[in-house]
Amino acid sequence: MRHDGGEEERDEGINLMPLIDVVFLLLIFFLAATTFAREEVELDLRLPEAKSGTASAPAKPLVVNLLADGRISVDGRDVTMEALRQKLAAAGGRNQDQSVLVRGDRDAQFGIGLQVLDACRLAKITKVDFAALPASKN
Repeated sequence: MRHDGGEEERDEGINLMPLIDVVFLLLIFFLAATTFAREEVELDLRLPEAKSGTASAPAKPLVVNLLADGRISVDGRDVTMEALRQKLAAAGGRNQDQSVLVRGDRDAQFGIGLQVLDACRLAKITKVDFAALPASKN
């Protein structure tokens, strides 16, 4: 059928609405599907220096932070020693090759570090590393 009316047909160009819908759906999909692996880093933790040692393997260790005021932090949350023991036991039970990275402030109490080591031993976790900074060359 021909359009004989007084209206002129205008070329409106490409309809961008479906394209915008697809872009937003892809954006939402990738935001929902992506997990951001956050390395456990306490900014107020001052690591000690060590002259020997090697970098650990890139495996995903359970990171235990020992703060200067005596608190223990795992996964960004403060935990009690008993909660840490339970978490280590669960992690050691699920994975025989589970490793633990102990990050202790240089002013942290030695006794708390020993309790963490003891908890790792009771949980049958044998791969325990201590985080330290390389010694400065003076």
